[in-house]
Amino acid sequence: MIRDSADAVVVGGGVVGCSIAYHLAGRGATVVVIERDKLGSQSTGRCAGGVRRQFSSSANVVMQQLSVRLLAGLEAETGVDPEFRHIGYLFVLTSDKQVEDFRRFLPMWHQAGVSDARWLEPKEVRELAPLVEGDDILGGTFCPSDGIASPHAVTLAYSGAARRLGVTLLEGVAVDGIVHRAGRVEAVRTTAGEISTSAVFNCAGAWAGQIGAMAGIDVPVSPYPRNIFVTDPMPEVTRRHPMTIDFATSFYFHPEGDGLLFGMGMADERPSFDTGVDWTVLEAMAEVVERRAPRLATAGIQTAWAGLYEMTPDHQPILGPVDQLEGFWCACGFSGHGFQQAPAVGYLLAQWFSGEDPQLPLDIFAHRRFATGNVEPENNVV
Repeated sequence: MIRDSADAVVVGGGVVGCSIAYHLAGRGATVVVIERDKLGSQSTGRCAGGVRRQFSSSANVVMQQLSVRLLAGLEAETGVDPEFRHIGYLFVLTSDKQVEDFRRFLPMWHQAGVSDARWLEPKEVRELAPLVEGDDILGGTFCPSDGIASPHAVTLAYSGAARRLGVTLLEGVAVDGIVHRAGRVEAVRTTAGEISTSAVFNCAGAWAGQIGAMAGIDVPVSPYPRNIFVTDPMPEVTRRHPMTIDFATSFYFHPEGDGLLFGMGMADERPSFDTGVDWTVLEAMAEVVERRAPRLATAGIQTAWAGLYEMTPDHQPILGPVDQLEGFWCACGFSGHGFQQAPAVGYLLAQWFSGEDPQLPLDIFAHRRFATGNVEPENNVV
């Protein structure tokens, strides 16, 4: 049943929207979540599940420290195990510039509390990740406490806990308008009726630009399809093999069930909402796979799917209220990092909405940065 009013309406029922709804309700707000499909069915349910702290931006490192702490306590808090497997994240580096950058990142990571992140020499890279090959490897960085978690489980944890706190979760309902007058949000129009509210959270992922347009706000988020493939069983690969990223190409893989999950960004990517599997991507990846992990190339493909990255110009999320319209908040544009940042984002924005200063500074992620030019791009994007 739709509520006719709420303190906040969250548009988008992915993991970010569910986290925000839960944390808002935990602070006493009445909340409605609007999801046009099923909760967690879009980008959340189609991501690779990575959780890491090895970012180029210190703000992202600190935010991820908070997310990791929140994930560690999620089962005790909600009763749902996030299935966080600490298999580690390995960045394989093959150029002098990469080596220079990542060696510079290491002290910053340590200062932010990621004390177990360390440098690896080429021999150590191959020992840690036996699938990896290549004479061009110059070194790498590894953080054993990074890893992968279950997008389904984390979304279920937050949505279930939110429902128990009284949040209304509407599936199969679309937003078709945002009512605002005199520079303030007044209501959200949906296919199930209108909800009076003074606050809207734009958590619509790849569709965040469309929600912004309904409010007269330019939200610079573009959809980019990414394909993910899972191999047939590879019993010779340990389930503890780290999430491995060939940084120069963005080719990555990690254990998934009895096989390996892998993918790679394409140099000629174009914005699109198409989530059909593009099998030509396998052909484009063939040279990289053969060079970096040739044993993976011998495995058959068990399944594949495609999801959407919600990309911003600087590969940083847009977080917090926008200046142009009172009551319009953004939590979008995560550029491939939304799942892992969702726990911290929900916690921090609920603090802010409740009138507290967020535990961590969020100025770098403000919507206004695109007008002021005060940007700090995230470079470690996969």
